[in-house]
Amino acid sequence: MRVYALSDVHADFRDNLLLIAALSTQDYQADALILAGDVSHDLGILQRTLESFLARFRHVLFVPGNHELWVRKGEQDSLQKFQAILRLCASLGVSTAPTCIGAGEEQVCIVPLFAWYTKPGEGGDTLFRARPLEEPQAAVWADDYLVRWPQPNGFKPAHFFTDLNESRVSTDYATRIISFSHFVPRADLIFAAVGEHSTSPTGYEKHFNFSTVAGSTRIEEQIRRLGSEVHVYGHQHRNRRRLYDGTWYVSNCLGYREERDGGRVRNPASIVTPVWPLDHLRCAFALS
Repeated sequence: MRVYALSDVHADFRDNLLLIAALSTQDYQADALILAGDVSHDLGILQRTLESFLARFRHVLFVPGNHELWVRKGEQDSLQKFQAILRLCASLGVSTAPTCIGAGEEQVCIVPLFAWYTKPGEGGDTLFRARPLEEPQAAVWADDYLVRWPQPNGFKPAHFFTDLNESRVSTDYATRIISFSHFVPRADLIFAAVGEHSTSPTGYEKHFNFSTVAGSTRIEEQIRRLGSEVHVYGHQHRNRRRLYDGTWYVSNCLGYREERDGGRVRNPASIVTPVWPLDHLRCAFALS
């Protein structure tokens, strides 16, 4: 039994759908897939993509990303859509709750963590880091137009979603833990290390300070409480493996074709990467 990770598949794009369809229907039948958000804003595409992964993996675990909570004119608000996504997952057999797999010494519990990002000025849990020479925002952040909260004034989505995790974080699983979130749990994951692709010396895109919308330190606090040996995350469209404070942090994003072609997201032989058993992760890290 192996555990694989993938995020940011953006199944709205034909090139990405073809890569998903090309995954073996035989090789992963005993395995689990962590799908860390940003499949599609369209519930029909989300359902079909989840069904495609279910046909390939024994277990599929999922948390929504920011794209899933986009709403269009006339649709419900983003929290209502979040609940609709949870119901859809339950009807398909996709887990959004802690799931223990394997047996004996091979058992591991996979704990999904709902989350959001905290922008600068919204709270002390923001991952925002100012640039030495801050540029005017040239990029449009779609969430500002397509995410709609029921209480737009004073509502803190990062607090709301991490509060939903409280019972699962406080549980004693009495076994080894993998956790995952869509959003970034700590600021040092944002920056490129030696040998990793970066489009700027600071690790940010030229015209957009990603740390503004990266994640929240509240996710990291919950990872520490869980004692996770591995934490999978997405959102940034950078594929990274880091070891901090005894926890492996893994991002394996499919991203967009232009990101893969440009080298910002590695174009791998397989779109899924192993994160468990740890020997698979250590081997992948040594070869990267």
